[in-house]
Amino acid sequence: MRPLKPLLALALAFAALGSTTGAPGAPVCDRIPDPARWLAAGEPDQGLEHMRITVHRGAANLAPENTIHAFEYAIAYGMDMIEVDVQQTGDGRYVLFHDLTVDGKTDGEGYIFLMTYEEATALNAADNDRWRGSVYDPTPVAGLEEALAFARDHEIGINFDLKESVWNAAGVALLAAQYEGVIERSIFQPYVPVRTEQILAAAPDAIVMFNSQYEDTPPAMLYALGAEYHWFGSSMPNYDAERVAAIHDACRHVQPNVYQGDVTGSEAGDLLYARGIGADGAMVNNPDVAAATLSRPVATRIQREPGMACLLGHHDLGLPGKTLHVAEAAVTTGRGGCIELDPDWGDAEVSFDGDASALPSAA
Repeated sequence: MRPLKPLLALALAFAALGSTTGAPGAPVCDRIPDPARWLAAGEPDQGLEHMRITVHRGAANLAPENTIHAFEYAIAYGMDMIEVDVQQTGDGRYVLFHDLTVDGKTDGEGYIFLMTYEEATALNAADNDRWRGSVYDPTPVAGLEEALAFARDHEIGINFDLKESVWNAAGVALLAAQYEGVIERSIFQPYVPVRTEQILAAAPDAIVMFNSQYEDTPPAMLYALGAEYHWFGSSMPNYDAERVAAIHDACRHVQPNVYQGDVTGSEAGDLLYARGIGADGAMVNNPDVAAATLSRPVATRIQREPGMACLLGHHDLGLPGKTLHVAEAAVTTGRGGCIELDPDWGDAEVSFDGDASALPSAA
C-alpha cells in the first residue's frame, strides 16, 4: 500500500491548480476540491440523477453489432446513447466495424482500412456464426453517416470509439457536426492525446472521454486530466468511490463499462455497483437489463396492421423477444418487434403483459 502523505501532497498540488471551468464543454463548477476524499471517500458521491446509459455496439445480442437494427433496439428501450466502432477506409471515409480485419464477421476477408468505403459497406455483417441464416442475413456493414442520421432523427447521442485505423479524428467530428444536435449529445473516445487535439480543433464544443487503463491510477491524476477530458470510462475495476470523487471535483463525469460483470459477476450487478459509487453513466450490452435494473421500464404500444402486430417502445421502435398474447396463443416478437397474425384469430385482442423492462399494452 502506498503511504498516504505523499499521495495527499500530490493531490493537494493538483487541487491548487484550480477548477477546470475554462475547459471546452465544462459546466460551471462550484465544487471545492476535497483531496482528502480522494484517499478515503467515506459516503460515496451521488452521480447524475438520470444515469446516462450507452449501449455497446448497439443491442448486439438482438441484432448484428454496429448495425442500424442493433441501434434501433437499443433506443427502443429509451437508452441515451449508442456506442459505435469507427474504422477509416483506404479512401478516407468511415464505417462501423470493430475489428481491423473483416474475417470471421462478414463474407469478406482482409484489412478494412485497405478497402474502399464501397467495398466495406458491401460486406454482409450478418455472415458469421452468430447471425448467418437469421432474419438479419444479409445486413450490410454500415457507414458512419447512417449512424449520424439515426442519432439526429431519434435525438440521441453517439459514443464514438475511434479504432486503430482512424488517422483523421478531426474528420469524424466535422462529419458529426453536419447532423443537427449530434455533437452536443455525443462523446468521443480518442484514446491518444493527438486525436483529442484534432477533435477539439475541429469541434471546440465536442465532449471527449479519457479511458483509464489501470486499476491503480492515482485519483489526483484523474482530477488533473479533467482539464482536458469531460467523461472518464473503461473497465469497472478501474474506478472506485475515491476516483469518482476526484473526477467529480473536476466537474467531470464517470461512465464505466459494466457489461463484463468484472466486479460482481453480472452486468446488472456491476450497473448497480457503478451507481452506488457515484457513476454518472454506464456502458451496457443489454438495454432491457439496464431498463429493468434501473427501474426505467419503457412505455409500449401495439401497432396492428393487416396480418401483423408489432410491439413498439421508445420512438416507436420495435421490441423483439417479447411475448404477445392473441386468442389462445402466446407468440414471441421477432424482427422489428413484430409477429404474424393467423387469419383464424380474427379480430382477437393482441396484448403484452409487460415485464421489468417494458410496460404492458394492448390493441
